[in-house]
Amino acid sequence: MRPLGVTLVGFYQILRGVLDLLFGASVLLFTGLAAKLSSLAAEGNATGHFFGGFGHLASAMIILFAALHLVAGYGLLSMQNWGRLLTLFLSALGIFLLLPILLVVHGIPLAFGIINAVVILYLAMPAVKRAFHEQRHSLRMAA
Repeated sequence: MRPLGVTLVGFYQILRGVLDLLFGASVLLFTGLAAKLSSLAAEGNATGHFFGGFGHLASAMIILFAALHLVAGYGLLSMQNWGRLLTLFLSALGIFLLLPILLVVHGIPLAFGIINAVVILYLAMPAVKRAFHEQRHSLRMAA
């Protein structure tokens, strides 16, 4: 049986993935619009190409991380150890990327940093690790 905390973290990962997908799509749309407007303002200007290229790269990275969060959420909900490890990695990466912002700004980035730290601490608990390993062993015994 899946612990309640694992279920909550799994749904959080899926929610985060969906929100990141929406954000990545909006970045792609906005940078495409910004590139068009800058190219209209100055014919043949490199600024339009820069905005277009940077926006496409940024949105591709956001969409990639969104897909990883969705996969991690699925892995957690199906009690796969790789989902737990992927979630640990993504949460640690999230804290690392938020560190410069946390030193200057408070509020929402601080909340995300705290959530990432709580997820890491929870998924690293021995009882949660054991639950993932017991699930795998019970599936082997059933086969």
